[in-house]
Amino acid sequence: MNVFVGQNYIKNKDFKKALIFFLNLEKSDTKTSSIFFYLGLVYFELNKFDKSIFYYKKYLNKEPLSEAGLLNLAIAKQAIGDFKSAKDLFIKIIKINKFNVRAYYGLYMLDVNFLKQDLFINLFEISKSEKLNIYQKGIIDFLFSKQAKIKNENKKEIEYLQSSHKNIFNSNQSYNLSAQFYYNKIISKFYNKINIIKKEDELENELVSPIFIIGLPRSGSTLIESILTSSEENLVSFGECHVFNMSIIKQIAPKIYSEKFDNQKFEFIVNYKDLKNSILEKYSQFSVIKNKKFIDKSLENIFNIEFIKNIYPEAKFIHTFRNPLDSVISIYQSMLPDLSWTHTIEDIIIYMDNYYKVLKYYKSKYPDVIMDINLEEFTENSENLTKKIFNFCELTWNKNILNFYKRKNLYSKTLSFNQIRSKVLKYNSKKYQPYFSLINKYKDKYEWLNIN
Repeated sequence: MNVFVGQNYIKNKDFKKALIFFLNLEKSDTKTSSIFFYLGLVYFELNKFDKSIFYYKKYLNKEPLSEAGLLNLAIAKQAIGDFKSAKDLFIKIIKINKFNVRAYYGLYMLDVNFLKQDLFINLFEISKSEKLNIYQKGIIDFLFSKQAKIKNENKKEIEYLQSSHKNIFNSNQSYNLSAQFYYNKIISKFYNKINIIKKEDELENELVSPIFIIGLPRSGSTLIESILTSSEENLVSFGECHVFNMSIIKQIAPKIYSEKFDNQKFEFIVNYKDLKNSILEKYSQFSVIKNKKFIDKSLENIFNIEFIKNIYPEAKFIHTFRNPLDSVISIYQSMLPDLSWTHTIEDIIIYMDNYYKVLKYYKSKYPDVIMDINLEEFTENSENLTKKIFNFCELTWNKNILNFYKRKNLYSKTLSFNQIRSKVLKYNSKKYQPYFSLINKYKDKYEWLNIN
């Protein structure tokens, strides 16, 4: 068998088939070390971190100097909270190849203090190399922006951020442009005109009552996920799996990405049976779903509520949010390469405006199944609000829930992997105020941009 078949499964995010393929390949081929690498990768995507780490180590036993293997193992260690091992691995990569930009970013994400001055000197030297691709340049500029922030050099910080975002966006331009088209021209225009074709004998999953965490990045969603998975019910979270988005776009992509596409004539029609089968198949990669709850933290599901309610009538939604101005700046100061709309202030604001419009519509249509959680309020009154969340989700609450950060099985692949490992801290309402000038020119166009 050829590993390219398995690679193609991974590329298409068909992890179940990829897993079966590489496990079979492992039995028949004991010499090809890359099989272990791909098994590590697949298990990581399926949130099976212990198995992921096992196979990455097995791969590194044969390829001890593999930068990709060491990097992926470090990221897996980071996800389970083993920060010491992750740090050691990132440093090892830099010793092997000081031009490995991703390792510097890994150190920064673990702890800003890990990125010492000598490493910034390395980065400055690396930044002059003509061998860098634009994604690597984007990472370096992002790290330089953080160095400028520490030095209170705001102008430099913003200049580096602008350059970073431009390079990150252009490094995957085709995908980003198609994603922008979908959010700006399709779902934000037709969210209230969705037509789901269903036969009368097609039943919904009435026995399954999943919980969907929705909202914007950097809004406390990972915190809420960590608290919910600490319940006595031992809920499984599929994290940011994007199951609904992938299944919906798969159906309509031939129409909306056609050269003959006409926005005026487009009808947002989705076949229920095909959607349901795709959803169940993708979720089944993570766990067997039968008569129980699970968590999906794909934040973009705020646009998919109509689809979700059709597939899972008993679904509930927890909407996490914070001060809109803080959201704009926090998102812009983060590196979210897989989110096409996060790379300019204007795109962030356009996305947020669509998000508020869609949220208002669904809160009116389904008022009893969407619960708002204000991050600032939550940090001030976490015990009372966790009780309300658990009551809303029909889960069992106890005082130990607030000690979620002490769990040994607390896993996260998001940017908040570090923050969730300490108790809930008080919200800093002044943190982003120095950057509000970046938003000033938009304040008269959007009512929710209330800049005093």
